[in-house]
Amino acid sequence: MSVSNGLGTNPARMRVLGQGSPESAVLHQQTCLRCGNTWWPRRLSKPARCPRCKSPYWAYPRKVKRLSAPVVASVNPKELRNSLEREMAKAFGTGQHEVVGMQDRSLVKALTVLKDMKAAGRTWQEMAEQVEREFGTKLDKEQLKALVR
Repeated sequence: MSVSNGLGTNPARMRVLGQGSPESAVLHQQTCLRCGNTWWPRRLSKPARCPRCKSPYWAYPRKVKRLSAPVVASVNPKELRNSLEREMAKAFGTGQHEVVGMQDRSLVKALTVLKDMKAAGRTWQEMAEQVEREFGTKLDKEQLKALVR
């Protein structure tokens, strides 16, 4: 038996061309679990990455991040809506409905109070105390003068 005749036999061919059983020599269509691409590999070994998205994790599905339940459950939609309405009304100056018990603490109100007190002949110390009491802001004499002018 010559060498060329020996290679023609089935066991020798399997030893040289494909290590293992004939089923392992079959190529299977591969699908990327990341981008959904489907392709036929060139080799019998597992592909290193997806040819479309180049991900080395093509054989593993993405992990989905889930929000924790206490964060979602702690937000009351009605309170959030009311809070946003109030903040928007303050920001845009549309006083559609003010909260009961809240004073007007706008800059315009502070300026009118300061001008009325100056017209009444009050001292800078009295004006500073009034602004701190009504508006919660501590101002010195120079700041008050700049506002009243």
